Amino acid sequence: MPIVHHRRPSLLSYPLWLGSRVLLKPALALWPVNKAGLAGLFLIDRLVAVGPKPRGVVREQLTLAGRSTELIMPAGPSRRDSDTAMLYLHGGAFVVCGLGTHRSIAARLARACEMPVFSLEYRQLPAAGVGASVADAVDAYAELIRERHYRRVIVAGDSAGGFLAAKVIEAAIERGLPAPAALIGFSPLLDVDLGTNPDRSSRSDAYLPKSKMAKLAPEFDRGPVPLTGVRRIADLDPAEFPPTVMVTADGEMLEPDVIDLIETLDEAGVEALAHSYAWQVHAFPVLTTHHPETIHAIETTAAFAKQAIREGKGTDDREGQRAG
Repeated sequence: MPIVHHRRPSLLSYPLWLGSRVLLKPALALWPVNKAGLAGLFLIDRLVAVGPKPRGVVREQLTLAGRSTELIMPAGPSRRDSDTAMLYLHGGAFVVCGLGTHRSIAARLARACEMPVFSLEYRQLPAAGVGASVADAVDAYAELIRERHYRRVIVAGDSAGGFLAAKVIEAAIERGLPAPAALIGFSPLLDVDLGTNPDRSSRSDAYLPKSKMAKLAPEFDRGPVPLTGVRRIADLDPAEFPPTVMVTADGEMLEPDVIDLIETLDEAGVEALAHSYAWQVHAFPVLTTHHPETIHAIETTAAFAKQAIREGKGTDDREGQRAG
């Protein structure tokens, strides 16, 4: 089955879920969606950035496609090759978060997948709309392929970053670039118009309020770059997708779209898998570090990614032998 349900939550799950429901969800619902309210959110990333740094990795600040980027690599000896990398696109509703808030998840993926992870600081609201965010993600992917000469690049992201990662798949075809080696999504947003979709509800979501998504929706089409192509990832041709793995919190607002996409990909013969965890919150692998479900989700995702890379290398070797 392409959907794996994890129905036995750890004891830590209950207070995390209830705390998010009681404290975080009302706060997000009340936060003002105006220029001042959106602009002030950048402080969250700055505050987290000065906190404890992840262990077991080496970090380097650089520029990728003209945007600030943090390269995170596993420390010490490794079996990684020089042909493979991951592009990580942080979540935050295209408004909040950045390299600081997502340093931990990027570091854990670098260690677990044994590969360099490029974490991109793409343009966000209120300075730029989703079209600019997509353009930055696509340009970063193109640079990794064309200028930094990675043969296999995994695209990964959580929440809004999941939408950007999937849009890279669409753009790669349009630009004649190699397809990503795999797609990883942690509670990925797969429909940019989700907030106005009458068939979706945030009633069971621990902290995402649908009403706030609806208020943000008009801002998504702000310039300077127009959002082109699909607005709903399920509208892409399933044959265009690489091996895809996604993680969701059971009952969260974004989960129905994830299940629909994974089942569609599976029916089309694409290697696709989703893990749904009971009593978890939206994008929980990003929010918690030592949480048992987070550890399991990272391990499962990394195993999937490594298998996709092995299969990709095998295909490359066979094609090379035939060409020789």
